[in-house]
Amino acid sequence: MTKYLSSWILVLQLLSQLSVNAWPTKSKHPVCIIGAGPSGLTAASRLEAKGYKAVIFDKQTELGGKCQAYYDEKGIFHPLGAAFFSNATYTETVKVVNDSGVSIQPFALAGDREQFRFNYTTADASIQEVPSLSPQFIQLLLLEIPRYASLWTTKFAPYSVPSFKKGVPDELTVSGAEWFHTNNFTALPLLLVNPLALYGYGDINIVPALYVLTYITPDILTAFIGQHDVYYTDFNKIWVEWSKKNLCKTPINLAHEIRCIDRSGANPVLKYTRPNKKSHFYNWETQTCSRIIFAFPPTIENLERAGLDLTKEENEVFKNVGVHNYFSSAVEFALPFGVSYIAESPSINEPPPNEGEPVAVLRLSSAINISTSWSWGPYKEFESIESARDLLNTTLSKLNKDPRNVTAAAVPLTNMDIRAFRKWDYFPHFDTEPLKCGAYEKLNKLQGKTKSYWASGLNGMETVEWAIRAGIDVVDSYF
Repeated sequence: MTKYLSSWILVLQLLSQLSVNAWPTKSKHPVCIIGAGPSGLTAASRLEAKGYKAVIFDKQTELGGKCQAYYDEKGIFHPLGAAFFSNATYTETVKVVNDSGVSIQPFALAGDREQFRFNYTTADASIQEVPSLSPQFIQLLLLEIPRYASLWTTKFAPYSVPSFKKGVPDELTVSGAEWFHTNNFTALPLLLVNPLALYGYGDINIVPALYVLTYITPDILTAFIGQHDVYYTDFNKIWVEWSKKNLCKTPINLAHEIRCIDRSGANPVLKYTRPNKKSHFYNWETQTCSRIIFAFPPTIENLERAGLDLTKEENEVFKNVGVHNYFSSAVEFALPFGVSYIAESPSINEPPPNEGEPVAVLRLSSAINISTSWSWGPYKEFESIESARDLLNTTLSKLNKDPRNVTAAAVPLTNMDIRAFRKWDYFPHFDTEPLKCGAYEKLNKLQGKTKSYWASGLNGMETVEWAIRAGIDVVDSYF
């Protein structure tokens, strides 16, 4: 009998050990997510579904990350971040949009607006109508697009996964312009100069092809030439409504800025400040975490601002992360609906200069005289929000009229006309040399080290879709 009981005790001990190995117990401390943008919110929802406790921190007063908007006196939204998506390319985004219940509307990226270009260096901005594409150029485009779609599908799509875990071929580390030249495209690289730069993705002559092809799917390409519409929507409202349904158990702490991250002990500890409702001072508090998900652009500057003591391996990776100075604004402006501005370029091969000036102005609502403007600053250099705002005021004062009326005089803007102005650390990415040296392989090896995980646009591309995929992938792969 004693032998029989001993055998059963041994079996139970073995089963107990197997259970511990197969289903690790979840910590009493939450997973701490720094960043309440698409990556952070999606990761939190995924963790909830797996039974993990999580808590989100963001220094902004609104959730959504770069998905922000200005709401005017009529309640109409004017996007300061993401605004467009397509069904074929934004497959994970479509799920979020549908779940949120927020309305969408078709939008033409090309063909529905009269377009004028301006030169901000001249006194009157030298406004001219943008000429139509020539029949010969259009014919060449129509020949190149199917070939691009074929190359994209066979040469690029197999590597197009979160964090590029299947590797980055050398041919995708060169600039977008060089990739197009090598593959004998002549019209497409000219067509894509402005869509890349004006939407915040830089100079096609510099930005690696890896990111150009990630952004310009065959579906998005055909939208840019007007073959089909995309959808326009309020992404800030989408994330607010989606979070109400999908983050019932996860606290979202807004206006909470992380000041120190201590990973020296058994569990990481965050020290952060939050507003004191009774005074103008901040309260200091701490949060012990089981693990940390960094869901914001991981530049050295951003990580040091959060008080992170980087490891040697982390520094080696993140010192190579570059972001663009990118600014968005909502401006009361005399631009008719159906008309838009773009900044003049030095040549057809180059985008407008990245000098902090506005590069595009677009009125997105017919119901009120407010336009959205985007400005582009220097790469890997500091540009203050005050400087870019002053440039916006000066340049748009030259453009504040109906450009179709050649005799109309521009009306100078007042400070009150600039309803909203935001600066973004936009498009975190690696340049050519770090990519050639295995930047993504090194990034992937960091996942889980010192109980830290990384999920942002760097894991793919600075779009809502790739930010969502980054959040999903980190949780599904490592939790």
